Amino acid sequence: MNMEATSKIREYLKKEGLIFPKAPVKEFYSQIFKLSGFGIGGLLKFSGKKAGIIAAQILEEVLKSEKDLETICKYVKILLEETGVCNIECIDIEENKIKLSVKNSIFAEGISQSKKPVCIPLSGTLEGLFEKLTDKKWNCKETECAAQGKEKCVFEILKT
Repeated sequence: MNMEATSKIREYLKKEGLIFPKAPVKEFYSQIFKLSGFGIGGLLKFSGKKAGIIAAQILEEVLKSEKDLETICKYVKILLEETGVCNIECIDIEENKIKLSVKNSIFAEGISQSKKPVCIPLSGTLEGLFEKLTDKKWNCKETECAAQGKEKCVFEILKT
């Protein structure tokens, strides 16, 4: 199933995607984050959530009727890795909670020594993805971030 999912997502990305080097995106985001202060967090999460809802529409075409949480997580992993947003190392699934451990987040790579987690758009994206794909409300929070000097970024997604 993973090869078929990967193939379908790659096919969609070739048709609808945009190839763009990571370095300018990382630099752009790190500068925005540095210059904006803390007031932009809500906007970044909102924008990420909208992006997640759009990405979920892509996955819905591929998932068809397979909407169990384990399958959704596999497809979300493939999508985020194929787009170069991050590499998901570990997914822990419970009934009302999903915990993702992420390496190489495009949002954390350009920032160092942050006091707070910085992958706000990714947090919003995950929230939007899971809300759209499960038809339930979720809240996503980044609890650890590589930009804080941590080994990885960790997201907790809770069903509300």
